[in-house]
Amino acid sequence: MTDITRRGFVGGAAAVAGAALVAGPALADEAPAGFAIPRDFTAEDIANSSVELEPITEFAAEETYDIVVVGAGCAGVPAALTAIEEGASVGVLQREEDAQANGMGCSAVIKGESTPAGIQRWKNDWATLNDFRVNMKLFDYWIDHSEETQSWIVQKTYEAGLEPASFKTSATVVYEDGEIVALAEDNQASNTLTMQALAALAESKGAVFHYSTPAVQLVIEDGAVRGVIGKDAEGNYIKMNANVAVILACGDYMNNETMLERFNGDMRVFWRKQFNRTGDGHILAGTAGARIAPTGHAKMVHGMIGAFMTTPLLVLDPQGKRFMNEDCVMTKWNAQLVNHFPLGGDTPEIFRFFDGAVEEKYTDLKTSLERVNAAYEKDGVASVSSRATYYRADTLEELLEQAGLPVEDAMASIERYNEICASGVDEDFGVRPGILKPLDTPPFYCVKDHPGLSAIAGGMLVDEHYQFLDGEGNPIPGLFGAGVNADNLCGGTNWNMPGGSSNSRCFNAGRYAVIYALTGGLEPSNPCTFEQVAQHFADAEGTYFWNNGKARKSIELW
Repeated sequence: MTDITRRGFVGGAAAVAGAALVAGPALADEAPAGFAIPRDFTAEDIANSSVELEPITEFAAEETYDIVVVGAGCAGVPAALTAIEEGASVGVLQREEDAQANGMGCSAVIKGESTPAGIQRWKNDWATLNDFRVNMKLFDYWIDHSEETQSWIVQKTYEAGLEPASFKTSATVVYEDGEIVALAEDNQASNTLTMQALAALAESKGAVFHYSTPAVQLVIEDGAVRGVIGKDAEGNYIKMNANVAVILACGDYMNNETMLERFNGDMRVFWRKQFNRTGDGHILAGTAGARIAPTGHAKMVHGMIGAFMTTPLLVLDPQGKRFMNEDCVMTKWNAQLVNHFPLGGDTPEIFRFFDGAVEEKYTDLKTSLERVNAAYEKDGVASVSSRATYYRADTLEELLEQAGLPVEDAMASIERYNEICASGVDEDFGVRPGILKPLDTPPFYCVKDHPGLSAIAGGMLVDEHYQFLDGEGNPIPGLFGAGVNADNLCGGTNWNMPGGSSNSRCFNAGRYAVIYALTGGLEPSNPCTFEQVAQHFADAEGTYFWNNGKARKSIELW
């Protein structure tokens, strides 16, 4: 048995001691072996996950840490690294062979450059976009700590030997009355690569990672969570005792078919971009008495090619028919696709069109034609993956043949579309006047895309410190969540929240859940400030969008 010396944790212990103990989970139905199933789940859910209900009593190894983290992604890795920096011992169970994470962005509110009224107005704008379903206690938590967390992540990225791909402050909003919310964003080449580098950094400082070892059961004693049991690739059980807390950061449930059908059924239409996201953390928390956040759970459906993802380009279906209002950003395509492809089967395939004058016709492009051409010219036909391909040709007919569309039907749709552009009135789908631009300037381009499910941002209920709650609303001693395993920040049908906040709130929750568990407070031992990394975000003149007169006047989805 490995017994790693425990750090004092007066505040965290007080928080655990003061919380109500939870009763055993309510019985929803009977598992085949006769063991209790958490009330929000079914026997099929359990079978589709890594969780085991039959008590495990024999172990190949037993280890003891202050903090045990389950999951090595955008929430779990920052949690582990923070624990080390706070002087605690930490062990991590990770189902995959290495750290894995979604996306590449991270954002923060720079409170010192913002006005209180500006922040409140901005919060209300986002709440409005989500029918006021935003969980404001968690939104405030992210706003309050995002600046420190992002600055810390930037510092640690450099310490780990990586350099973020880009920095920007262009999402800053200055309202007409002068109220301001200052926003900073950094993009990594890949959050997976970044988390792998930060995991290695944490290991170099003493963290212990068990890869290819999913968590299969919580250790619960007297109503409090005292550890986790992992199962390695050889089928051996490892008991990971937690002196202070367990942090569940296991990702979502997109690959658990019964959970997906029950909690987010319209997503059956879309292919899943991730693997092994089987709701393990949700179910594990449920075995300790936690309850699932009310549905629907906000989801993120993204295309495979980011070219012009907010630009209202003509969209055709595989039959060459126009079928949707194109004045719709990528994160909302699924709302129209699910009605056009209601039965699922093969994932929806869409075809988007633009021409050689796209940069003159549209003003707010998220990429350049130069980059599109560079991607295309790698192979003549640029396959970003088996799910997405660029096509380019000097004539529309040739382009349609390349893309595999029925030429006659698709040409008819394009001719009708060009008529609508000329008239300025969309009598077919109601796109606002002036939004659509004709296809009339060669070369012509087509993006064949297969939008897929990137993440489901709905987990188990937590309090304002990311501690899981039981059915009575009491914190469950010793059990915290982070990332999409924890609650439903957005609350809307789709993820309509500030750009970069989906990953940033995972970083944030992982970091601060550990700090709270260890100290009972929210002050890092060695906090990072924006001033320490500000030079990376400044433009060539040393200014930021909040002080150079270029800031937006309203929020945008992207």
